[in-house]
Amino acid sequence: MKKLLTSVLAGALALSLTACGSSSSQSSSKSDGKTISGELTIMGWGGGEELQARKQATKVFEKLYPDVKVKEIWLPADSVDQKLDAALAAGNAADVIMMSPDWKGLRSKWLEDLNPYLEKDKIDVADFTPGADDGYVDPDGKREGMPTTESDFMFAYNKEIFDKAGVPYPTNDWTWDDFKNVSEKVSSGSGAKRTYAIVSHWINHSFASYPYGGSPYNSDWTKQTVDDPKTIKGLELFSDLIKSKALPDDSASKSIPMDQMFVSGKAAMYPLGLFEAKDIAQKIGNSFKWGIALPPKDPNGKNTNIKFQTGFGMNKASKNKKAAWAYIKTLSMNKEVNDIYAKVGIPALKESADATFSKLTIPNTDLKQTDYLTGLADATTNPWGGSLNKAADLFEQIYQQITTQQSSAKDAVKKYAPQIQAALDEVHQKQSK
Repeated sequence: MKKLLTSVLAGALALSLTACGSSSSQSSSKSDGKTISGELTIMGWGGGEELQARKQATKVFEKLYPDVKVKEIWLPADSVDQKLDAALAAGNAADVIMMSPDWKGLRSKWLEDLNPYLEKDKIDVADFTPGADDGYVDPDGKREGMPTTESDFMFAYNKEIFDKAGVPYPTNDWTWDDFKNVSEKVSSGSGAKRTYAIVSHWINHSFASYPYGGSPYNSDWTKQTVDDPKTIKGLELFSDLIKSKALPDDSASKSIPMDQMFVSGKAAMYPLGLFEAKDIAQKIGNSFKWGIALPPKDPNGKNTNIKFQTGFGMNKASKNKKAAWAYIKTLSMNKEVNDIYAKVGIPALKESADATFSKLTIPNTDLKQTDYLTGLADATTNPWGGSLNKAADLFEQIYQQITTQQSSAKDAVKKYAPQIQAALDEVHQKQSK
């Protein structure tokens, strides 16, 4: 699971906001470009189109700051943690470090507080896409980074399966109770010919806490709330889906890859991450007609979405902090950079998100990406990662217990909730030293 989440972080990337396009921002960049110089090292992760977009973003920076010599270090997503931590411990890490809010303070002691930089340059966070800046400020007020891009989920659905079952298509206003009812109706068949309601996507266990207004822990992750009745009810929903065979059990999910299950018509729905939308669309081709809807709403009327985010922070030990801040600000605030990243993720700059990203469609389809942007409004940053890995492993044990029907949700929570609390306590004890 950790490797999958790390890969997603690679997929959820993008940069965004420095010179919002105003004349004052442009003149400021030109002035800075003449005074900022020296060497600057950047370290991040990724591959494919996203990596190419990051490299293009660096070229934009180099045009604005021609006297800065930039060295880029881009690593595969599954190897960045070990190499970054080793570099930080040895004191030779990059000046600018790609990061994510779901680190949950994991590397706080190494990162510069960027609040003074925002204040000095009068950065207005209202220029960010709503939700883009979530999680970059620690509970104690320290700003660890600036946002670049983010990614969230839609629920893709096979129109032909819904039509055959006589069930209306999902809408952006459906609830998790609606989802449960729909799931029971679009499931059919048995054995190898079974058509499931939804695939066993690895993101399901992150969704599981939220359907009825629950959550796995409180806002500053000091107290577990897995044992909250609202959280337990969400877990019970997924347990019920397994019992009704609307969700494939462990054996069925291992028999065919989750994407192939949807692409081949063996599942009616698929939690479609923006980062994988192009690939899934290509695999579907003209096989069947399909659509997308926001994830279901909780009792408070919020679409319970999960988002992955990436941004950049400054190494506290950087010897060229002026150039480091210029790079970070450019990637977050520059319109040209944000337009580049709009092609691979939701850009942090609201101007680019509204004017560029929202007008695009999922490649090879006529499905507009606007709803991915809408889905950010109530989206929760990936709850499991970074310093919470130990707690994440324990929560995954709860999810596995109920989806393999080894235990009821209440019994699984009773067993693991105290251990999750101990894991959260351990995190805060380490970070207070």
